[in-house]
Amino acid sequence: MAVDPVLLLATAERLLEEHGGLVHARRFFEAGLTGPDLGRLRHLGAVLRPRIGWYLDPTAPQEAVRAVRVGGVLGCTSAAATWGIAVPAGPADRVHVSARHDLTRMRHSTDPKRHVHAGDDLAVRLHWERRIEPVRGWRVSPADAIAQMAACTSVRWLTAAVDSARNSTSEPPVMAAASLAVLRAALPQHLREAVDRSDPLAESSGETFIRLEAEDRRIPMRSQAWLTSLYRADHLVDEWLPVESDGMKFHSGRAVERDRARDAVLARLGTPPLRFTQNQAVGDTRFVGDVIERTWLRGRPR
Repeated sequence: MAVDPVLLLATAERLLEEHGGLVHARRFFEAGLTGPDLGRLRHLGAVLRPRIGWYLDPTAPQEAVRAVRVGGVLGCTSAAATWGIAVPAGPADRVHVSARHDLTRMRHSTDPKRHVHAGDDLAVRLHWERRIEPVRGWRVSPADAIAQMAACTSVRWLTAAVDSARNSTSEPPVMAAASLAVLRAALPQHLREAVDRSDPLAESSGETFIRLEAEDRRIPMRSQAWLTSLYRADHLVDEWLPVESDGMKFHSGRAVERDRARDAVLARLGTPPLRFTQNQAVGDTRFVGDVIERTWLRGRPR
């Protein structure tokens, strides 16, 4: 007897919610559905089947579809980006997949009928690292994503990722203190500074790179410093020199007008801020550090 469509959709929605958007067929069978029922769910667009036996939330990103099709879940920078964690730019068509060591019958990320061996699919970066937290759904946890980034990024980018995972400016942080401790223990000894030097006040990777450069040069600096009741600087050097890192997302259009108005106010009060773009802060950090250091060493204007 066919299951009522309303009940069918409600069951699919419940199971997807319970399992983080990725459900094995046996869970549907345990809930009383049949093979034809799963076919109806696919026809209705309520689930996707990127790999035989696995059903995915249709709202999941395309990268997740490809990762499950390969035989794993999203990992490393691909997973981190979906958590809202800062990651370096990479090839748009490349997906990082976290796979178990016992994975067999791997498939091509864009062709479910094509079997491949590890390394054959050039659009996939496989991660075989041991997972430090349970996987729920189609991506690894934030702690695992950052741990896997250790194999793909610099220590500064690793620190930027930890910063953004700890930041709680607009919502609760995606990584709790307990996960942070697990992450630190899992990292190699020489990379644990990424956790030890992290700062949850950082609101962009540019801010992280500038802070770390200043620390390495022993320039006294603090982050998110209020200079007036209306203006907060990304950084404040030696309590007098404001430094800003402007990203294209939040510093374009009307935001530029507000920035310039605040610069004018600060110029009247004492010292206008040094402004750097996000690309300068991340891609030309040494130049940014030179400018900050030389300005600081000249001393505060009268």
